Amino acid sequence: MEFGKLENIQGIDWKLPASDLYNSLKVSLSAPRIFVGAPAWGAKQWLGKIYPEHTPADQFLYHYSRNFNCIELNSTHYGIPATEKAQDWLDKVPSTFKFCPKFPQDISHSRFGITDKFLISAWINFLTTIQECLGTTFIQFHEKFSYEEKYFLFQFLENWPKEFRLSIEFRHPSWFHEHTILPALGDYLRRKEVGLVVTDVAGRRDVLHSSFTAPWSMIRLIGNELDPSDGLRLKLWAERLADWKESGVAETFLFLHQPEDKLTIEFAELAQDIFSAAGHTEVPKMQKIVSRDFFSMGL
Repeated sequence: MEFGKLENIQGIDWKLPASDLYNSLKVSLSAPRIFVGAPAWGAKQWLGKIYPEHTPADQFLYHYSRNFNCIELNSTHYGIPATEKAQDWLDKVPSTFKFCPKFPQDISHSRFGITDKFLISAWINFLTTIQECLGTTFIQFHEKFSYEEKYFLFQFLENWPKEFRLSIEFRHPSWFHEHTILPALGDYLRRKEVGLVVTDVAGRRDVLHSSFTAPWSMIRLIGNELDPSDGLRLKLWAERLADWKESGVAETFLFLHQPEDKLTIEFAELAQDIFSAAGHTEVPKMQKIVSRDFFSMGL
């Protein structure tokens, strides 16, 4: 079963936890921005939605990047792309587009992967290739990676090059304290200016936290086939991000997931409507909007 997936979501408390009292950053001098994207761009179900009919697969990214302004880049979890492929991606996107590549599983899901200098060097070489369009890279640790493994984590962070923004997604409950990151860990990450990933998913409300530790945030919002709760959660995040902007979070990367890729565009359109209504004028607009008759969410 996928992480946090439930067959029945009735009775779930969707409220966001109260903001972490330790959240504090200097006021950003730049205008805050929200980047919205999906985990990948390869969905054929988007033909006729944001991809013109009969678009070849090698042109999907071009059209994707004219509708979204970032990508989670989940594919890098399964292997480091060749330099030629990375350059081809850069040639297809605007200069303002952001890639947020996921660490290869050989690093994140192997106990000694985060101390493997050869693997990490290869990953950094890839990041260097896309640096002009790099948002934050993120490492998603295995569910069994607990606080007992902190030595390996700290060793990894001490050697991480500061020129590449890094965000961490924890899944084991031991890293959290009352829906915030452990206070001592939060202090350490703030000193290192390492970000945190927030995963909002139905079946693991225990790891939904309210902490940020860097001038950017990354949110992975896992929807439920456009259940009315998806719209409710978007509203709650639109409100929360307005507060985080005031606290100095200059950039937020919001990634929209749906169990079926075909619904991602509708989810993104709903996000566009809700965030715009909440005053987030920087949210990208779909160039080709699907019919609004699809929605009957009572928002």
